[in-house]
Amino acid sequence: AWFERSAAARDPRGLATFGCCLLDGELGDGGPQDNALGLVNVTEAAHLGSDLGAYLLGRGFFVGEYGLPEDHGRARYWLKKVFDGECEFKGLSDEGLAKAARWLRELESDWRGVIS
Repeated sequence: AWFERSAAARDPRGLATFGCCLLDGELGDGGPQDNALGLVNVTEAAHLGSDLGAYLLGRGFFVGEYGLPEDHGRARYWLKKVFDGECEFKGLSDEGLAKAARWLRELESDWRGVIS
């Protein structure tokens, strides 16, 4: 599949899409869910500027998904990247952007409560 080839070439969009498919167990060949390899791919994608990669890490840490611990500090870190203009490669759907914005507002509200 194209995303496997583009992930192998270190394309941020391909890494994020391939990682997402691995995390959700939705490879075209009916392959199994693989959280470890999925997280490797989405983390690399996020570091290379993929908003989808940053979103998936933010979501994983926000709810404790994919074998990640629930960690609101890390969730906030990754979700902020989606909105701070740090992600050059855009692939996140409008629905994903809306969810990320809602989670980030919740985290920011919690964060202010900790500081005060």
